Amino acid sequence: MDLSSFLTSETIKKINSWEEKFNVKIIVCSPSKSRLGVFIPKRHDNHVIRINNNLNKYAFLITLIHEIAHAVIWEKYGRRVNPHGEEWKDQYKKMMLPFLNPEFLPEDVLKSLSNHMINPRASSVRDLELSMILKKYDKHKSTFISEIHNGDEFSIDNGKRFVRIEKLRKNYQCKEISTGKLYRFSPLAEVKLI
Repeated sequence: MDLSSFLTSETIKKINSWEEKFNVKIIVCSPSKSRLGVFIPKRHDNHVIRINNNLNKYAFLITLIHEIAHAVIWEKYGRRVNPHGEEWKDQYKKMMLPFLNPEFLPEDVLKSLSNHMINPRASSVRDLELSMILKKYDKHKSTFISEIHNGDEFSIDNGKRFVRIEKLRKNYQCKEISTGKLYRFSPLAEVKLI
């Protein structure tokens, strides 16, 4: 797989060595709405990592290392450990460490990712600060529900229209304009202001 449009040449060398060492095939594919990447354990010859083709180069690198860490843990433990348990966290930290420097990441991503790596979560998307910083590097600029104000009207991809009511503990309560039903939105929900 040619990863040159997603990674630097120095990074590609390391990723290619891991691909070979851990028997992984990387497939860059159309975006999934539910995840940035996925590790699929070996069925025939190779493990498979599917990763979204719409990620910026920093989100791509972070997601890819996250998934390769799953391959390493699968090789060592199979199903005997939690997929995002301590073994995976330790492996992910170890694999990410060489990339935690300005040669690979801009200062803002580096700072937020370093904090994230203290106790990495099952998904970088669940780390609001890191997700917001990574989104700044996307080609397509998004507006998040956390960036608009109470009372603002917006629509989502399916065309439904809402008004933002209030911030709850983490999420935002919104009312669908046509039905009056209340919904909760993640702070990272992408919206279009009306």
